[in-house]
Amino acid sequence: MALFTFWRGDKYTVPGEMSNLSIQKEFDVATMASLMNLEEGTIQKRLNEGNEAWVLRLADKPVSFGWVSRNRVLIGELSKEIEVPKGNAYLWNFRTLEFYRGKEYYVQLLRAILEAEGKISERMWIISAPENQSSYNGIVKAGFLPVGDIMFDFKNEVVLLTSSLNERTQAGADLIQIPISTTSVRPCWRCTSKTMKKEATCDCYESNVPCRCSNQNQMTYSRKSIL
Repeated sequence: MALFTFWRGDKYTVPGEMSNLSIQKEFDVATMASLMNLEEGTIQKRLNEGNEAWVLRLADKPVSFGWVSRNRVLIGELSKEIEVPKGNAYLWNFRTLEFYRGKEYYVQLLRAILEAEGKISERMWIISAPENQSSYNGIVKAGFLPVGDIMFDFKNEVVLLTSSLNERTQAGADLIQIPISTTSVRPCWRCTSKTMKKEATCDCYESNVPCRCSNQNQMTYSRKSIL
C-alpha cells in the first residue's frame, strides 16, 4: 500500500470549476448510511468519534465521498488502529459511485478537502491499496506526494519501504507506528500477514517472486517511484 502526504505549503493545481458541482461536509447520518450501505448507528458512531464526512454532489446527487479524522482511526487493511498526531489529518474510506468513476470527481473532492483542511492541519495523509491504480493516480493528481510503501518484511512484520530517509518518511512511519526499511521486503502484501492473520496461497513468500494469489484479475504489487 502506498502512503502519501500533503504538508501545508505544498503546491497543487487549483481545480477548474465544474458545472453543477458542490463539495461540503456531510452531517446527515441517513445520507451517509445510504451511500455506504451501512447502518445509521455505524455512521453516527463515526461522527461521535470526531470523524468528518465529505460528499461531492453533482446536480445535488451524491456521487463521491470520503472521511477525515484528526483523532483515532482504524486502517482496515492492516487491522490497526492509530492515533493521529496533533496537527495531522488522516483521509480514508473514499469511494466514487461506479457510474461516475473516471471523471475526476475523486480528484476534485480531495483537492477541496486539502484546501479546507490545510487551514486546520499542518500535514494530511492518505493510503492507496496497490490493486487500486485509479485511486493511486487520483491521489497524485490531487497534489499528494508519495512517502513510501507499507509492506511486509520476511519476518511478516509491517514496515514502511522507502528509498530515502527524510523528515516525511519518518513522520509517515511515526503515524502508522511502523519501522522504516530500505531493503528486504516481501513481493506481496496480501497473502501472508501476522497482522491480518492470513496464510500464503501461493509460493511468492518462499520464492521471492510477484504474488500469484487466487484471483487472476487481481493486480500484483509493483513498486512506484517514491521520495
